[in-house]
Amino acid sequence: MRLTLLLCSLLVLCAPLSAQKHDNTWVLGYDGFGVEYGHSLLTFDDGKLKIDTISYSMPGYDIPRNNASFSLASGSLFAFFNGIQIQNSQFQALENGENLSEEVEKYYYYMSHPLLSQGSLFIPFPGKPDSVLLLYSSQRFLLDNTGLIEAICSADISGAIINRSANNGLGKVLERQYPILEKDSLLNGVVQVCRHANGRDWWLIAFKLNSNRYHRILIDPNGFHFQGMGEVDLPVIWGSNSACFSPDGSKFAVYNAVTFLSDGGHLHLFDFDRCAGVLSNQIQINMWGNYGGLAFSSNSHYLYHNKRDTAFQYDLWATNILASRKIIAIYDGFQAPFPTTLYMLRLAPDGKIYGSATNGTQYLHVIHNPDEAGTDCQYQQHGIQLLKYNSFSLPNFPNYRLGPLDGSPCDTLGLNNEPKAWYRYEQDTLDPLAVAFRDLSYYEPATWVWDFGDGSPASSTRHPQRQYAQPGAYQVCLTVSNQYGSDTHCKTLYLGVTAQDNPVLQAQVQVYPNPFRERFAVALSANLRSPALRLYDAAGRLVLEQRLVLGVNEIEAVGLPAGLYVWEVVAGGERVMIGKTIKID
Repeated sequence: MRLTLLLCSLLVLCAPLSAQKHDNTWVLGYDGFGVEYGHSLLTFDDGKLKIDTISYSMPGYDIPRNNASFSLASGSLFAFFNGIQIQNSQFQALENGENLSEEVEKYYYYMSHPLLSQGSLFIPFPGKPDSVLLLYSSQRFLLDNTGLIEAICSADISGAIINRSANNGLGKVLERQYPILEKDSLLNGVVQVCRHANGRDWWLIAFKLNSNRYHRILIDPNGFHFQGMGEVDLPVIWGSNSACFSPDGSKFAVYNAVTFLSDGGHLHLFDFDRCAGVLSNQIQINMWGNYGGLAFSSNSHYLYHNKRDTAFQYDLWATNILASRKIIAIYDGFQAPFPTTLYMLRLAPDGKIYGSATNGTQYLHVIHNPDEAGTDCQYQQHGIQLLKYNSFSLPNFPNYRLGPLDGSPCDTLGLNNEPKAWYRYEQDTLDPLAVAFRDLSYYEPATWVWDFGDGSPASSTRHPQRQYAQPGAYQVCLTVSNQYGSDTHCKTLYLGVTAQDNPVLQAQVQVYPNPFRERFAVALSANLRSPALRLYDAAGRLVLEQRLVLGVNEIEAVGLPAGLYVWEVVAGGERVMIGKTIKID
Protein backbone atom coordinates (compact mmCIF):
# COMPACT_ATOMS: atom_id res chain seq x y z
CA MET A 1 0.00 0.00 0.00
CA ARG A 2 1.31 3.44 -0.88
CA LEU A 3 2.63 5.55 2.01
CA THR A 4 0.21 8.39 1.14
CA LEU A 5 -2.75 6.09 1.71
CA LEU A 6 -1.36 5.02 5.08
CA LEU A 7 -0.89 8.64 6.13
CA CYS A 8 -4.40 9.50 4.98
CA SER A 9 -5.84 6.87 7.27
CA LEU A 10 -4.16 8.60 10.22
CA LEU A 11 -4.89 12.24 9.48
CA VAL A 12 -7.91 14.47 9.93
CA LEU A 13 -8.27 14.72 6.16
CA CYS A 14 -9.97 11.36 6.13
CA ALA A 15 -12.28 12.09 9.04
CA PRO A 16 -15.99 12.57 8.44
CA LEU A 17 -17.28 16.08 8.00
CA SER A 18 -18.48 17.78 11.19
CA ALA A 19 -21.51 19.88 12.00
CA GLN A 20 -21.09 23.37 10.55
CA LYS A 21 -23.71 25.66 12.08
CA HIS A 22 -21.78 28.81 11.16
CA ASP A 23 -24.99 30.49 9.89
CA ASN A 24 -26.97 29.76 13.07
CA THR A 25 -27.09 33.32 14.50
CA TRP A 26 -28.20 36.48 12.69
CA VAL A 27 -27.82 40.06 13.96
CA LEU A 28 -30.15 42.77 12.61
CA GLY A 29 -30.97 46.36 13.52
CA TYR A 30 -29.63 49.85 14.06
CA ASP A 31 -29.21 52.46 16.75
CA GLY A 32 -31.73 55.22 17.42
CA PHE A 33 -34.09 56.78 19.94
CA GLY A 34 -37.11 54.84 21.18
CA VAL A 35 -37.82 51.23 22.12
CA GLU A 36 -38.28 50.25 18.46
CA TYR A 37 -34.59 50.94 17.80
CA GLY A 38 -31.85 48.51 18.71
CA HIS A 39 -30.76 45.07 17.56
CA SER A 40 -32.44 41.71 17.09
CA LEU A 41 -30.83 38.31 17.48
CA LEU A 42 -32.26 35.51 15.35
CA THR A 43 -31.16 31.96 16.16
CA PHE A 44 -31.99 28.52 14.76
CA ASP A 45 -30.53 26.37 17.54
CA ASP A 46 -32.90 23.41 17.15
CA GLY A 47 -34.12 23.99 13.63
CA LYS A 48 -36.73 26.60 14.61
CA LEU A 49 -36.47 30.38 14.47
CA LYS A 50 -36.16 32.14 17.83
CA ILE A 51 -36.17 35.94 18.04
CA ASP A 52 -34.49 37.85 20.87
CA THR A 53 -33.43 41.42 21.41
CA ILE A 54 -29.82 42.18 22.28
CA SER A 55 -29.62 43.48 25.82
CA TYR A 56 -26.10 44.83 25.33
CA SER A 57 -25.87 48.45 24.24
CA MET A 58 -24.16 49.06 20.89
CA PRO A 59 -24.49 52.85 20.47
CA GLY A 60 -23.96 53.99 16.90
CA TYR A 61 -23.66 50.45 15.53
CA ASP A 62 -25.95 50.30 12.50
CA ILE A 63 -26.39 47.40 10.08
CA PRO A 64 -27.98 49.16 7.09
CA ARG A 65 -27.09 46.73 4.27
CA ASN A 66 -23.62 45.19 4.64
CA ASN A 67 -24.20 42.34 7.06
CA ALA A 68 -22.13 39.25 7.82
CA SER A 69 -22.09 37.04 10.90
CA PHE A 70 -20.30 33.87 11.93
CA SER A 71 -21.15 31.28 14.54
CA LEU A 72 -18.97 28.51 15.87
CA ALA A 73 -19.62 25.00 14.56
CA SER A 74 -21.84 24.46 17.60
CA GLY A 75 -24.03 27.42 16.60
CA SER A 76 -23.03 30.03 19.22
CA LEU A 77 -22.28 33.52 17.90
CA PHE A 78 -18.60 34.36 17.38
CA ALA A 79 -18.50 37.63 15.39
CA PHE A 80 -20.45 39.92 13.06
CA PHE A 81 -19.66 42.81 10.71
CA ASN A 82 -21.51 45.83 9.30
CA GLY A 83 -18.99 47.03 6.71
CA ILE A 84 -17.16 49.17 9.26
CA GLN A 85 -16.34 47.28 12.46
CA ILE A 86 -16.20 43.62 13.52
CA GLN A 87 -18.04 42.90 16.78
CA ASN A 88 -17.38 39.89 19.03
CA SER A 89 -19.86 37.63 20.84
CA GLN A 90 -20.06 40.13 23.72
CA PHE A 91 -21.22 42.83 21.27
CA GLN A 92 -18.00 44.79 21.61
CA ALA A 93 -15.38 45.68 19.03
CA LEU A 94 -13.22 42.70 18.15
CA GLU A 95 -9.60 43.52 18.93
CA ASN A 96 -7.98 45.16 15.88
CA GLY A 97 -11.27 44.93 13.99
CA GLU A 98 -12.25 48.61 14.06
CA ASN A 99 -12.61 50.92 11.06
CA LEU A 100 -12.16 48.49 8.19
CA SER A 101 -13.92 51.08 6.01
CA GLU A 102 -10.71 53.11 5.82
CA GLU A 103 -10.73 55.94 3.26
CA VAL A 104 -8.25 55.41 0.44
CA GLU A 105 -9.42 58.40 -1.59
CA LYS A 106 -11.53 60.98 0.23
CA TYR A 107 -15.25 60.65 -0.58
CA TYR A 108 -14.65 58.29 -3.49
CA TYR A 109 -12.83 55.13 -2.38
CA TYR A 110 -13.32 53.10 0.82
CA MET A 111 -11.79 49.72 1.72
CA SER A 112 -15.24 48.59 2.91
CA HIS A 113 -18.64 50.25 3.11
CA PRO A 114 -21.86 49.73 5.10
CA LEU A 115 -24.11 50.21 2.04
CA LEU A 116 -22.83 47.19 0.09
CA SER A 117 -25.66 44.64 0.39
CA GLN A 118 -23.41 41.60 -0.08
CA GLY A 119 -20.09 43.26 0.62
CA SER A 120 -18.70 40.71 3.08
CA LEU A 121 -18.92 37.20 4.50
CA PHE A 122 -17.09 34.93 6.96
CA ILE A 123 -15.64 31.50 6.22
CA PRO A 124 -13.53 29.09 8.25
CA PHE A 125 -9.92 29.21 7.02
CA PRO A 126 -9.40 25.83 5.26
CA GLY A 127 -7.13 23.51 7.22
CA LYS A 128 -6.70 26.03 10.06
CA PRO A 129 -9.30 25.19 12.74
CA ASP A 130 -8.33 28.17 14.91
CA SER A 131 -8.67 30.79 12.15
CA VAL A 132 -11.64 32.58 10.59
CA LEU A 133 -11.57 34.71 7.43
CA LEU A 134 -13.68 37.80 6.84
CA LEU A 135 -13.77 38.54 3.12
CA TYR A 136 -14.84 42.08 2.29
CA SER A 137 -14.95 44.29 -0.79
CA SER A 138 -14.21 47.98 -1.25
CA GLN A 139 -16.44 50.66 -2.71
CA ARG A 140 -15.18 53.08 -5.32
CA PHE A 141 -17.04 55.80 -7.20
CA LEU A 142 -16.04 56.14 -10.87
CA LEU A 143 -16.28 59.67 -12.26
CA ASP A 144 -16.89 60.84 -15.81
CA ASN A 145 -14.89 63.65 -17.43
CA THR A 146 -17.15 66.25 -15.81
CA GLY A 147 -16.56 64.93 -12.29
CA LEU A 148 -19.99 63.29 -11.89
CA ILE A 149 -20.39 59.72 -10.63
CA GLU A 150 -21.06 57.40 -13.56
CA ALA A 151 -20.73 54.05 -11.76
CA ILE A 152 -20.02 52.42 -8.41
CA CYS A 153 -17.66 49.48 -8.27
CA SER A 154 -15.44 47.49 -5.96
CA ALA A 155 -11.73 47.96 -6.55
CA ASP A 156 -10.40 45.40 -4.06
CA ILE A 157 -11.37 42.30 -2.14
CA SER A 158 -9.48 41.94 1.14
CA GLY A 159 -9.34 39.44 3.96
CA ALA A 160 -9.28 39.97 7.71
CA ILE A 161 -7.61 36.96 9.33
CA ILE A 162 -8.99 36.30 12.82
CA ASN A 163 -7.50 34.14 15.56
CA ARG A 164 -10.54 32.49 17.13
CA SER A 165 -8.92 31.54 20.47
CA ALA A 166 -7.32 34.88 21.35
CA ASN A 167 -8.70 36.91 24.26
CA ASN A 168 -10.23 33.83 25.91
CA GLY A 169 -12.25 32.94 22.84
CA LEU A 170 -13.42 36.45 21.94
CA GLY A 171 -10.96 36.55 19.05
CA LYS A 172 -8.42 38.97 17.61
CA VAL A 173 -7.78 40.23 14.08
CA LEU A 174 -4.23 39.28 13.13
CA GLU A 175 -4.27 40.68 9.59
CA ARG A 176 -6.67 43.50 8.68
CA GLN A 177 -6.20 43.98 4.95
CA TYR A 178 -4.73 40.83 3.51
CA PRO A 179 -4.81 41.44 -0.28
CA ILE A 180 -6.95 38.88 -2.11
CA LEU A 181 -7.80 40.80 -5.27
CA GLU A 182 -6.30 44.24 -5.89
CA LYS A 183 -6.88 47.23 -8.13
CA ASP A 184 -9.51 46.16 -10.61
CA SER A 185 -13.00 47.45 -11.37
CA LEU A 186 -15.30 44.75 -10.01
CA LEU A 187 -19.04 44.28 -9.75
CA ASN A 188 -19.77 46.22 -6.59
CA GLY A 189 -20.58 44.51 -3.33
CA VAL A 190 -20.99 40.92 -4.52
CA VAL A 191 -18.76 38.74 -2.32
CA GLN A 192 -19.82 35.12 -2.85
CA VAL A 193 -17.94 31.85 -2.35
CA CYS A 194 -18.67 28.18 -2.93
CA ARG A 195 -17.07 25.09 -1.43
CA HIS A 196 -14.54 23.42 -3.70
CA ALA A 197 -15.38 19.90 -4.87
CA ASN A 198 -12.75 18.52 -2.46
CA GLY A 199 -15.01 19.52 0.46
CA ARG A 200 -12.40 21.70 2.19
CA ASP A 201 -11.32 24.67 0.07
CA TRP A 202 -13.35 27.59 -1.32
CA TRP A 203 -13.85 29.28 -4.68
CA LEU A 204 -14.26 33.06 -4.79
CA ILE A 205 -15.81 34.35 -8.04
CA ALA A 206 -15.61 38.10 -8.78
CA PHE A 207 -16.92 39.64 -12.03
CA LYS A 208 -15.15 42.55 -13.66
CA LEU A 209 -17.40 45.58 -13.96
CA ASN A 210 -19.53 45.68 -17.15
CA SER A 211 -17.66 42.69 -18.52
CA ASN A 212 -18.12 39.05 -19.46
CA ARG A 213 -14.89 38.18 -17.61
CA TYR A 214 -14.48 37.12 -13.99
CA HIS A 215 -11.67 36.36 -11.54
CA ARG A 216 -11.25 32.82 -10.16
CA ILE A 217 -9.58 32.69 -6.74
CA LEU A 218 -8.93 29.51 -4.78
CA ILE A 219 -8.73 29.68 -0.98
CA ASP A 220 -6.89 26.75 0.58
CA PRO A 221 -4.67 26.14 3.67
CA ASN A 222 -1.79 27.95 1.94
CA GLY A 223 -3.75 31.13 1.32
CA PHE A 224 -5.31 32.79 -1.72
CA HIS A 225 -4.39 31.75 -5.27
CA PHE A 226 -5.42 33.51 -8.48
CA GLN A 227 -6.44 30.80 -10.94
CA GLY A 228 -6.91 32.98 -14.00
CA MET A 229 -9.82 34.71 -15.69
CA GLY A 230 -12.95 33.02 -16.93
CA GLU A 231 -15.29 34.22 -19.65
CA VAL A 232 -19.03 33.91 -20.26
CA ASP A 233 -21.08 34.94 -23.29
CA LEU A 234 -22.72 38.15 -22.07
CA PRO A 235 -21.46 40.97 -19.84
CA VAL A 236 -22.73 41.46 -16.28
CA ILE A 237 -23.58 45.14 -15.97
CA TRP A 238 -23.20 47.47 -13.00
CA GLY A 239 -26.35 48.20 -11.00
CA SER A 240 -28.02 47.24 -7.73
CA ASN A 241 -26.61 43.75 -7.41
CA SER A 242 -27.49 40.48 -5.72
CA ALA A 243 -25.89 37.07 -6.22
CA CYS A 244 -25.78 33.58 -4.71
CA PHE A 245 -24.70 30.00 -5.32
CA SER A 246 -27.19 27.15 -5.13
CA PRO A 247 -26.88 24.99 -1.98
CA ASP A 248 -25.48 22.06 -4.01
CA GLY A 249 -22.93 24.35 -5.69
CA SER A 250 -24.08 23.54 -9.23
CA LYS A 251 -25.57 26.98 -10.07
CA PHE A 252 -24.65 30.64 -9.69
CA ALA A 253 -27.14 33.50 -10.13
CA VAL A 254 -26.64 37.28 -10.40
CA TYR A 255 -29.34 39.96 -10.59
CA ASN A 256 -28.59 43.55 -11.69
CA ALA A 257 -31.10 46.38 -11.60
CA VAL A 258 -29.37 48.74 -14.02
CA THR A 259 -32.30 51.10 -14.74
CA PHE A 260 -36.01 51.19 -13.96
CA LEU A 261 -36.89 50.65 -17.64
CA SER A 262 -38.74 47.61 -19.01
CA ASP A 263 -35.47 45.90 -19.93
CA GLY A 264 -33.35 47.47 -17.18
CA GLY A 265 -33.07 44.39 -14.97
CA HIS A 266 -30.89 41.41 -15.89
CA LEU A 267 -31.02 38.02 -14.21
CA HIS A 268 -28.04 35.84 -15.11
CA LEU A 269 -27.99 32.11 -14.35
CA PHE A 270 -24.88 29.93 -14.80
CA ASP A 271 -23.77 26.37 -14.27
CA PHE A 272 -20.78 26.14 -11.91
CA ASP A 273 -17.94 23.61 -11.98
CA ARG A 274 -16.81 23.11 -8.37
CA CYS A 275 -13.60 21.41 -9.50
CA ALA A 276 -12.34 24.10 -11.86
CA GLY A 277 -14.19 27.16 -10.55
CA VAL A 278 -15.67 27.82 -13.99
CA LEU A 279 -19.04 29.30 -14.99
CA SER A 280 -20.83 28.10 -18.14
CA ASN A 281 -24.19 27.82 -19.95
CA GLN A 282 -25.21 31.41 -19.25
CA ILE A 283 -28.91 32.28 -19.37
CA GLN A 284 -29.84 35.98 -19.31
CA ILE A 285 -33.40 37.02 -18.51
CA ASN A 286 -34.30 40.68 -19.08
CA MET A 287 -37.12 42.35 -17.16
CA TRP A 288 -38.36 45.60 -15.66
CA GLY A 289 -35.51 46.83 -13.47
CA ASN A 290 -35.88 47.44 -9.75
CA TYR A 291 -34.16 46.57 -6.46
CA GLY A 292 -34.18 42.88 -5.64
CA GLY A 293 -32.64 39.78 -4.10
CA LEU A 294 -32.06 36.10 -4.87
CA ALA A 295 -32.13 32.78 -3.02
CA PHE A 296 -32.23 29.11 -4.00
CA SER A 297 -34.42 26.50 -2.35
CA SER A 298 -32.61 24.05 -0.07
CA ASN A 299 -32.91 21.26 -2.66
CA SER A 300 -31.51 23.58 -5.40
CA HIS A 301 -34.64 22.95 -7.49
CA TYR A 302 -36.03 26.50 -7.45
CA LEU A 303 -34.61 30.00 -7.69
CA TYR A 304 -36.52 32.81 -5.95
CA HIS A 305 -36.25 36.42 -7.04
CA ASN A 306 -37.63 39.43 -5.17
CA LYS A 307 -38.03 42.51 -7.36
CA ARG A 308 -39.38 45.20 -5.00
CA ASP A 309 -43.09 44.76 -5.82
CA THR A 310 -43.10 41.22 -7.26
CA ALA A 311 -41.64 37.84 -6.30
CA PHE A 312 -40.84 35.14 -8.87
CA GLN A 313 -40.02 31.44 -8.75
CA TYR A 314 -37.98 29.68 -11.48
CA ASP A 315 -37.89 25.91 -11.94
CA LEU A 316 -34.23 25.10 -12.59
CA TRP A 317 -35.03 21.52 -13.60
CA ALA A 318 -37.35 22.67 -16.39
CA THR A 319 -36.31 22.41 -20.03
CA ASN A 320 -37.18 26.10 -20.52
CA ILE A 321 -36.33 27.97 -17.32
CA LEU A 322 -37.79 31.28 -18.46
CA ALA A 323 -41.09 29.63 -19.38
CA SER A 324 -41.22 28.05 -15.91
CA ARG A 325 -41.31 31.45 -14.18
CA LYS A 326 -44.26 31.93 -11.82
CA ILE A 327 -45.34 35.01 -9.89
CA ILE A 328 -45.69 33.88 -6.27
CA ALA A 329 -46.30 37.24 -4.56
CA ILE A 330 -47.23 40.83 -5.38
CA TYR A 331 -46.55 43.52 -2.79
CA ASP A 332 -49.76 43.94 -0.79
CA GLY A 333 -49.29 47.59 0.20
CA PHE A 334 -48.55 46.89 3.87
CA GLN A 335 -46.71 49.74 5.66
CA ALA A 336 -45.24 49.69 9.18
CA PRO A 337 -44.64 52.62 9.08
CA PHE A 338 -42.87 52.51 5.69
CA PRO A 339 -43.69 50.20 2.76
CA THR A 340 -42.55 46.62 3.42
CA THR A 341 -41.64 46.06 -0.22
CA LEU A 342 -39.66 42.97 -1.28
CA TYR A 343 -35.87 43.08 -1.18
CA MET A 344 -33.05 40.74 -0.11
CA LEU A 345 -33.61 36.98 0.33
CA ARG A 346 -31.67 34.47 2.40
CA LEU A 347 -32.00 30.69 2.85
CA ALA A 348 -31.91 29.95 6.59
CA PRO A 349 -30.85 26.84 8.55
CA ASP A 350 -34.52 25.95 9.12
CA GLY A 351 -35.00 25.41 5.37
CA LYS A 352 -37.14 28.54 5.02
CA ILE A 353 -36.21 31.66 3.04
CA TYR A 354 -36.46 35.03 4.77
CA GLY A 355 -36.75 38.38 3.03
CA SER A 356 -36.08 41.98 4.03
CA ALA A 357 -37.83 45.14 2.86
CA THR A 358 -36.50 48.14 0.96
CA ASN A 359 -37.09 50.35 4.02
CA GLY A 360 -36.52 50.33 7.74
CA THR A 361 -39.37 48.18 9.11
CA GLN A 362 -40.06 45.72 11.93
CA TYR A 363 -41.01 42.88 9.57
CA LEU A 364 -39.42 40.14 7.51
CA HIS A 365 -41.07 38.20 4.71
CA VAL A 366 -40.85 34.40 4.79
CA ILE A 367 -41.17 31.56 2.25
CA HIS A 368 -42.28 28.64 4.41
CA ASN A 369 -41.85 25.76 1.93
CA PRO A 370 -39.38 26.85 -0.76
CA ASP A 371 -38.91 23.26 -2.02
CA GLU A 372 -42.51 23.30 -3.33
CA ALA A 373 -43.69 24.54 -6.73
CA GLY A 374 -45.64 27.72 -7.33
CA THR A 375 -47.80 29.18 -4.59
CA ASP A 376 -47.40 25.94 -2.59
CA CYS A 377 -44.09 27.48 -1.48
CA GLN A 378 -46.23 29.70 0.81
CA TYR A 379 -44.69 33.14 0.40
CA GLN A 380 -45.95 35.14 3.40
CA GLN A 381 -45.40 38.88 3.27
CA HIS A 382 -44.45 40.58 6.58
CA GLY A 383 -44.89 37.17 8.22
CA ILE A 384 -42.19 37.69 10.86
CA GLN A 385 -42.45 40.64 13.24
CA LEU A 386 -39.37 42.05 14.94
CA LEU A 387 -39.65 44.40 17.88
CA LYS A 388 -36.62 46.34 16.60
CA TYR A 389 -36.32 48.02 13.23
CA ASN A 390 -34.29 46.36 10.50
CA SER A 391 -33.02 48.41 7.60
CA PHE A 392 -32.75 46.48 4.29
CA SER A 393 -30.24 43.92 5.52
CA LEU A 394 -29.92 40.17 5.93
CA PRO A 395 -26.60 38.47 6.74
CA ASN A 396 -24.60 37.11 3.82
CA PHE A 397 -23.64 33.40 4.02
CA PRO A 398 -22.26 30.65 1.81
CA ASN A 399 -23.45 27.06 2.25
CA TYR A 400 -21.18 25.86 5.05
CA ARG A 401 -22.71 22.35 4.96
CA LEU A 402 -21.67 21.45 1.42
CA GLY A 403 -19.35 18.44 1.33
CA PRO A 404 -17.13 16.99 -1.41
CA LEU A 405 -18.48 16.15 -4.84
CA ASP A 406 -18.25 12.38 -4.52
CA GLY A 407 -16.69 10.63 -7.50
CA SER A 408 -15.40 13.81 -9.13
CA PRO A 409 -11.72 14.15 -10.12
CA CYS A 410 -11.36 16.71 -7.29
CA ASP A 411 -12.63 14.41 -4.53
CA THR A 412 -9.04 13.83 -3.42
CA LEU A 413 -8.88 14.49 0.33
CA GLY A 414 -10.63 11.43 1.69
CA LEU A 415 -13.50 13.46 3.14
CA ASN A 416 -16.83 11.67 3.24
CA ASN A 417 -20.38 12.98 3.05
CA GLU A 418 -21.31 11.22 6.27
CA PRO A 419 -24.88 12.44 6.90
CA LYS A 420 -25.98 14.54 9.87
CA ALA A 421 -29.59 14.19 11.04
CA TRP A 422 -31.56 17.32 11.84
CA TYR A 423 -35.19 18.35 11.58
CA ARG A 424 -37.85 20.85 12.63
CA TYR A 425 -41.53 20.34 13.36
CA GLU A 426 -44.65 22.51 13.35
CA GLN A 427 -47.96 21.82 15.06
CA ASP A 428 -51.23 22.62 13.34
CA THR A 429 -52.60 25.92 14.63
CA LEU A 430 -56.05 24.35 15.21
CA ASP A 431 -55.04 20.85 16.26
CA PRO A 432 -51.88 20.70 18.43
CA LEU A 433 -51.78 16.89 18.05
CA ALA A 434 -51.29 17.18 14.27
CA VAL A 435 -47.59 17.64 13.55
CA ALA A 436 -45.70 18.24 10.28
CA PHE A 437 -42.02 17.24 10.31
CA ARG A 438 -39.43 18.79 8.00
CA ASP A 439 -36.11 17.06 7.36
CA LEU A 440 -33.13 19.45 7.50
CA SER A 441 -30.38 16.84 7.40
CA TYR A 442 -27.23 17.51 5.40
CA TYR A 443 -24.21 15.81 3.81
CA GLU A 444 -26.40 13.98 1.31
CA PRO A 445 -28.57 11.49 3.23
CA ALA A 446 -30.13 8.84 1.00
CA THR A 447 -32.68 7.27 3.38
CA TRP A 448 -34.82 8.53 6.27
CA VAL A 449 -36.37 6.57 9.15
CA TRP A 450 -38.73 8.34 11.58
CA ASP A 451 -39.68 6.94 14.99
CA PHE A 452 -42.61 9.06 16.22
CA GLY A 453 -42.33 7.83 19.83
CA ASP A 454 -45.95 6.65 20.09
CA GLY A 455 -45.53 3.00 19.13
CA SER A 456 -46.71 3.54 15.54
CA PRO A 457 -44.78 2.05 12.59
CA ALA A 458 -41.68 3.92 11.46
CA SER A 459 -41.92 6.11 8.37
CA SER A 460 -39.41 6.34 5.52
CA THR A 461 -41.01 9.53 4.12
CA ARG A 462 -38.59 12.43 4.10
CA HIS A 463 -41.10 15.07 5.30
CA PRO A 464 -43.86 13.13 7.10
CA GLN A 465 -46.97 14.28 8.94
CA ARG A 466 -48.31 12.60 12.07
CA GLN A 467 -51.65 12.77 13.84
CA TYR A 468 -51.11 11.82 17.50
CA ALA A 469 -54.01 10.15 19.30
CA GLN A 470 -53.67 11.85 22.68
CA PRO A 471 -51.67 14.52 24.53
CA GLY A 472 -48.31 13.54 25.93
CA ALA A 473 -44.54 13.82 25.73
CA TYR A 474 -43.10 11.95 22.74
CA GLN A 475 -39.47 11.33 21.83
CA VAL A 476 -39.23 11.62 18.05
CA CYS A 477 -36.04 10.31 16.43
CA LEU A 478 -34.88 10.73 12.84
CA THR A 479 -32.18 8.42 11.48
CA VAL A 480 -30.56 9.28 8.15
CA SER A 481 -28.16 7.08 6.22
CA ASN A 482 -26.08 6.83 3.07
CA GLN A 483 -23.16 4.69 1.88
CA TYR A 484 -20.78 6.38 4.34
CA GLY A 485 -22.75 5.99 7.57
CA SER A 486 -25.80 7.03 9.52
CA ASP A 487 -26.79 9.51 12.21
CA THR A 488 -29.74 9.89 14.60
CA HIS A 489 -31.24 13.06 16.05
CA CYS A 490 -33.96 12.95 18.75
CA LYS A 491 -36.22 15.58 20.31
CA THR A 492 -38.95 15.44 22.92
CA LEU A 493 -42.25 16.88 21.73
CA TYR A 494 -44.75 18.07 24.32
CA LEU A 495 -48.15 17.92 22.65
CA GLY A 496 -51.24 19.23 24.38
CA VAL A 497 -49.79 18.75 27.87
CA THR A 498 -50.02 21.27 30.69
CA ALA A 499 -47.35 23.86 31.31
CA GLN A 500 -46.48 22.12 34.56
CA ASP A 501 -45.57 18.95 32.66
CA ASN A 502 -43.65 20.79 29.94
CA PRO A 503 -40.15 21.78 31.14
CA VAL A 504 -39.26 23.56 27.88
CA LEU A 505 -42.39 25.67 27.57
CA GLN A 506 -41.13 28.71 29.46
CA ALA A 507 -38.18 28.99 27.09
CA GLN A 508 -40.77 29.31 24.30
CA VAL A 509 -42.46 32.35 25.88
CA GLN A 510 -40.58 35.67 25.74
CA VAL A 511 -41.75 39.09 26.94
CA TYR A 512 -39.55 42.05 25.99
CA PRO A 513 -38.19 44.70 26.29
CA ASN A 514 -38.07 45.47 30.01
CA PRO A 515 -38.47 48.33 30.74
CA PHE A 516 -40.71 49.52 27.90
CA ARG A 517 -42.32 52.81 26.88
CA GLU A 518 -45.37 52.64 24.62
CA ARG A 519 -45.42 48.96 23.67
CA PHE A 520 -43.80 45.60 24.32
CA ALA A 521 -43.92 42.18 22.68
CA VAL A 522 -44.85 38.63 23.62
CA ALA A 523 -43.15 36.02 21.44
CA LEU A 524 -44.57 32.48 21.38
CA SER A 525 -42.65 29.68 19.70
CA ALA A 526 -44.97 27.04 21.25
CA ASN A 527 -48.42 26.26 19.87
CA LEU A 528 -50.61 26.89 22.94
CA ARG A 529 -54.35 26.38 23.31
CA SER A 530 -56.16 29.76 23.35
CA PRO A 531 -53.17 31.74 24.67
CA ALA A 532 -53.67 35.20 26.17
CA LEU A 533 -51.71 37.89 27.98
CA ARG A 534 -53.02 39.52 31.16
CA LEU A 535 -51.43 42.65 32.59
CA TYR A 536 -52.01 43.79 36.20
CA ASP A 537 -51.02 47.05 37.87
CA ALA A 538 -49.21 47.27 41.23
CA ALA A 539 -52.55 47.05 43.09
CA GLY A 540 -53.39 43.76 41.37
CA ARG A 541 -56.07 45.20 39.04
CA LEU A 542 -56.39 43.71 35.56
CA VAL A 543 -55.64 46.62 33.19
CA LEU A 544 -55.12 44.81 29.86
CA GLU A 545 -55.97 41.46 28.33
CA GLN A 546 -55.09 40.39 24.78
CA ARG A 547 -55.36 37.17 22.78
CA LEU A 548 -52.05 35.84 21.48
CA VAL A 549 -51.02 33.95 18.37
CA LEU A 550 -47.98 31.89 17.43
CA GLY A 551 -45.06 34.24 16.72
CA VAL A 552 -44.44 37.81 17.86
CA ASN A 553 -47.41 39.70 19.37
CA GLU A 554 -47.13 43.48 19.78
CA ILE A 555 -48.87 44.81 22.91
CA GLU A 556 -49.96 48.45 22.88
CA ALA A 557 -49.80 50.11 26.33
CA VAL A 558 -49.89 53.77 25.30
CA GLY A 559 -52.65 54.82 27.73
CA LEU A 560 -51.21 53.17 30.82
CA PRO A 561 -49.35 55.27 33.40
CA ALA A 562 -45.68 54.66 34.13
CA GLY A 563 -44.99 52.15 36.88
CA LEU A 564 -44.57 48.49 37.83
CA TYR A 565 -46.81 45.86 36.21
CA VAL A 566 -47.23 42.10 36.56
CA TRP A 567 -47.94 40.07 33.44
CA GLU A 568 -48.99 36.47 32.96
CA VAL A 569 -49.42 34.31 29.89
CA VAL A 570 -52.28 31.82 30.18
CA ALA A 571 -53.34 28.98 27.90
CA GLY A 572 -56.31 26.66 28.26
CA GLY A 573 -57.21 28.35 31.53
CA GLU A 574 -53.79 27.58 33.04
CA ARG A 575 -50.96 29.98 33.82
CA VAL A 576 -47.95 29.27 31.63
CA MET A 577 -45.58 31.99 32.80
CA ILE A 578 -45.59 35.08 35.04
CA GLY A 579 -43.23 38.04 35.41
CA LYS A 580 -42.82 41.75 36.13
CA THR A 581 -42.17 44.65 33.83
CA ILE A 582 -41.80 48.43 34.14
CA LYS A 583 -43.36 51.11 31.95
CA ILE A 584 -41.33 54.29 31.69
CA ASP A 585 -42.14 57.71 30.27
